[in-house]
Amino acid sequence: MQLIEGEAVWKAGEEGRYSKELLAAALSRSDTPLGLTVTDGRTQDLVSSGELRKLARNPAAYFIEYQDGLKATMLMLDGVVKDYNFAARLKGGQTWSTQFLLPPDPNVTYSACLMHKAEQMFETRVAPYPVERTLLTSGILESCLTSKIRSHERIETPHLAVAYKAPRESQCAQA
Repeated sequence: MQLIEGEAVWKAGEEGRYSKELLAAALSRSDTPLGLTVTDGRTQDLVSSGELRKLARNPAAYFIEYQDGLKATMLMLDGVVKDYNFAARLKGGQTWSTQFLLPPDPNVTYSACLMHKAEQMFETRVAPYPVERTLLTSGILESCLTSKIRSHERIETPHLAVAYKAPRESQCAQA
């Protein structure tokens, strides 16, 4: 794991450490692009136009390398869009992208689903989803923040060599 910030994020992009194609695909899903779109309504290519550097406040990149060779980058580009978007390149080269749909303000209820799962666990005494997933998520975040306080060094994470079987059914909130 590694977390970098500021100008180092743009340098990493120039060096190909993260895919600008995937970044553009993720941003293409946004309903809330900022910059020129807000100013005068025009569509824009945030990635190749140079607008990202102008808009992003305190950019950060989280680099995650998995044991199986998968590499992931999470870019935090506050000031570029107001939503959360994702893109991935699948085996065979196909690119997929999506937007994470969240409840709109002022009814932000991100923790309600988590509390529902906690309630299920208290009632049944069985975790409703693999607890390993929580360990991995919090472990990745902790390792990236450790990287930050250690001058952005790359952190080895043997303690995250955890395997689990994902449930067949969706764990997303359901109406």
